[in-house]
Amino acid sequence: MRRKIFQDVANTLCHMLVGWRMGDDIDVLAVLPDGTLLVDVLAGTAAHSAAGAVHLRIAGELQAWLRHRLNVIQIPVQALSSAQVLAEIRTDRLATNRKRIVSFDVSVRSVISTDECRYTGKLHEVHRWHSRVPTTCGGPGQDGALA
Repeated sequence: MRRKIFQDVANTLCHMLVGWRMGDDIDVLAVLPDGTLLVDVLAGTAAHSAAGAVHLRIAGELQAWLRHRLNVIQIPVQALSSAQVLAEIRTDRLATNRKRIVSFDVSVRSVISTDECRYTGKLHEVHRWHSRVPTTCGGPGQDGALA
């Protein structure tokens, strides 16, 4: 049972990183160069391979969700030796005017480690759009995603 729970946690962390909760941080990521984002979920911190430590709301969101999930299933957080999410972020696959719009291509891998095993989740999201210019009509691009 514990194996399934930890695998579900690893999978969910990947989806959360690229999900709607990341919307608050997309402006921060849009100005960074391509690179690897490392989120230490236990600590609630994030670092970018080129920019160093970055303040991202999603890091705290992932930490809070993990602590709550473990509490619900009655597993102490000390049962984990580490919980990390790594995202390879590319913005150069489609040529755009980066001052106006950025296309993100993100490959995410999470690793949950216990003293017994490592659990890995993976996700690849292609071409998430982020408009850096506010729109007035509230249409596609307002929240950075196209249907």
